[in-house]
Amino acid sequence: MSIKRILCPLYGSQSDASALATGLALTKRFDAQADILFVRPNPTDALPYLGEGISGPVVEDIIETARKAADGAEAQCRETAAKAAAEAGIELSDTTKPGVATARVRVKAGRAADVIAAESRLADLVIVADASARDQTSGPNALETCMLAEGRPVLLAPASATQSVGTSVVIGWDESGEAANAVTAAMPFLTQAKKVTIVCVDEDGINDAPGARALAEYLTLHSVVADVHLVPEDNRNTGEVLLAEAGVLGADLLVMGGYSHSRLRELVLGGVTRHIRSHATIPVLMAH
Repeated sequence: MSIKRILCPLYGSQSDASALATGLALTKRFDAQADILFVRPNPTDALPYLGEGISGPVVEDIIETARKAADGAEAQCRETAAKAAAEAGIELSDTTKPGVATARVRVKAGRAADVIAAESRLADLVIVADASARDQTSGPNALETCMLAEGRPVLLAPASATQSVGTSVVIGWDESGEAANAVTAAMPFLTQAKKVTIVCVDEDGINDAPGARALAEYLTLHSVVADVHLVPEDNRNTGEVLLAEAGVLGADLLVMGGYSHSRLRELVLGGVTRHIRSHATIPVLMAH
């Protein structure tokens, strides 16, 4: 698998710049096409929630206000895209140019979650902002939409943009299908990484990890040499352990499966994915 199209949804928010900078850095690295997408909401979508008995002039005012808000957000997205592309040295072009790093800005109307899901189907990677970007309250949960509904790999971009992604990679390995899918999706990074470490969180006092050794053997077939680290859980959230180990190892990319448990269980118990989304300071590649 290669990375040739990277979907970068924008919302006209402050967090757009850092997420897009990460996406464009990867676009340049892989000579890919950055698909910068802004979804204009339908102004009438809010009307059913207003109840009955609303006068015509009030409805018109609400629609006009929503239209102006969408115009402002779209203009902000276009400005952010133009500035980020210029800083990255990437041409903005609607023409598809294989083997050349380019970016294009597209605007589509509709329900954001539906549009982003549909557009992600022909993307090799989707860039999403981290959960601390609270200014995206009007945007959909792109991570869940693309990863769970469409089965696409997503890269969680930290709040602070980074130009270095995948020089040192940590793989959070639990032998799950989700983790295996994440490894497959991350192969373009793994084959170029200077250092790869497989991290298994030691939950039950084990001192061996045959599953990790099997993964290391598999990676060898792809000319990827990986070390194996067994790390004690020590009554911590597994996500906390993975992030701490990534920090110790100086990693600039964490690869892991997302939502190995149900979303409901994640919400109730505080799962690994939720912790990573809220606390990651490095890029995280997830797949389901």
